[in-house]
Amino acid sequence: MSDETQTATGQPGESLCWCCGGTRSENALVRLGSHPEVGICLDCVHFLRRRALDHRATIMRRRLRDVAESIRGEVMRRELHQRPVIGPGLRWLNRHLPW
Repeated sequence: MSDETQTATGQPGESLCWCCGGTRSENALVRLGSHPEVGICLDCVHFLRRRALDHRATIMRRRLRDVAESIRGEVMRRELHQRPVIGPGLRWLNRHLPW
């Protein structure tokens, strides 16, 4: 631990969380591998994990929506929704999809 950290917290063996700024014992912080000077408390680690998963899910939903729009466009271009056998199923699917 550096002298700057000890001075900032006022107590030896304690550091500040880089995310929330809370004072934690050195054992309660997670250090980043490439940047060991960065310490994050466990509450913030869980928060950041949830944010990362939400971001990844948003990207995946966007990709799925783009694929669905591409398929929908191809169905419309080929006028498959007008066919008597598969048309009703495609129209039902279109009404019940969330996008």
